[in-house]
Amino acid sequence: MIRSWIKTRAAGVLGRLTGSIAAPVVIGYHRVVEDFQASAANSIPSMLVSRQMLERHLDWLGRRFRFVSLDELGARLDGSDSSDDPIAAITFDDGYRDLYEHAFPLLQKKGIPAAVFVVTDLVSTTGVQEHDKLYLLLARRVADRSAKPGGLAGLLRALGISVAGIVAGTPYQATRALLEAQPQESIRRVIAALESEVSISEDTFKPFHSLTWEMLQRMQQAGVTIGSHTRTHIVMTHESDERVANEVTGSRQEIERKLGTKVRHFAYPSGIFNTASVNAVANAGYRFGYTVCSHRDTGHPELTVPRTFLWENSSLDFRGAFSGPILNCQIRRAFDVISGCRQRHRIGQESGNVQG
Repeated sequence: MIRSWIKTRAAGVLGRLTGSIAAPVVIGYHRVVEDFQASAANSIPSMLVSRQMLERHLDWLGRRFRFVSLDELGARLDGSDSSDDPIAAITFDDGYRDLYEHAFPLLQKKGIPAAVFVVTDLVSTTGVQEHDKLYLLLARRVADRSAKPGGLAGLLRALGISVAGIVAGTPYQATRALLEAQPQESIRRVIAALESEVSISEDTFKPFHSLTWEMLQRMQQAGVTIGSHTRTHIVMTHESDERVANEVTGSRQEIERKLGTKVRHFAYPSGIFNTASVNAVANAGYRFGYTVCSHRDTGHPELTVPRTFLWENSSLDFRGAFSGPILNCQIRRAFDVISGCRQRHRIGQESGNVQG
């Protein structure tokens, strides 16, 4: 409560200090649900926004910005559009099916263009994103008193995996620490070990299913831009150059084959990138790439476009009410002045390619 109160008070001050927004604004979301509280019981809360809150965000943004597609945004970024009116683009990562059920009708009703970045190996399947499965398994393990002793640290030791700063009693922090430190093969080993201890029904995973190719085709025909988010949502900085190239090239080719469209836009899974991953995206032929922080690669600035991610509580004040000033600070990235960036974008001696 105290932290929320301080944030509410700071929002007015920071909003004035940061001035007007000159650069295009790119907003990101993940899942869109009907009932936030109910969905948060089994999901990472910060990946959720209710349909009602999404509409509040869109209405607030619509009074201050002109909504544009990613191609229109790209024209502003590369200088082919020299106009200077404030513009905003709306994006959704991972390609969850609830985007089609809850967000797509709302966007159509309001005439707002949008984009979705899909994990192609999960499209039209009942597979689940590994971050969702890992979080749910960790949460169930914490709640299960019959789980094997030693906690998560003990399980990781048994698998020969070492993660500094792991917090076994906090499923979200543990999930984040693992994803930010380990390659996908290690994450899958942890999931398999947890599945041997914790039983979760397939029905529990249904809300995490991805869009189908038919849904994506209908969305594309309605003007939604379809972009790539790799084949399997790897954190690109943890994988070999060969694996990264396969992920970024293969996902693009699959979308183009299935939907008959040219794919120009790419979003880095978890927003994590370094010089090598940016170069891989460039080599794969993408024109624009999107991250989650304000760092830019000076060699490929249009492949490291910052986004601001929002969720249900992003714009709430200390009373739990919607706050325009707080949302304004989020859009302006004013709170970044306080929190800074947690990511390490360097690779070897190539860190000079990254600003910030």
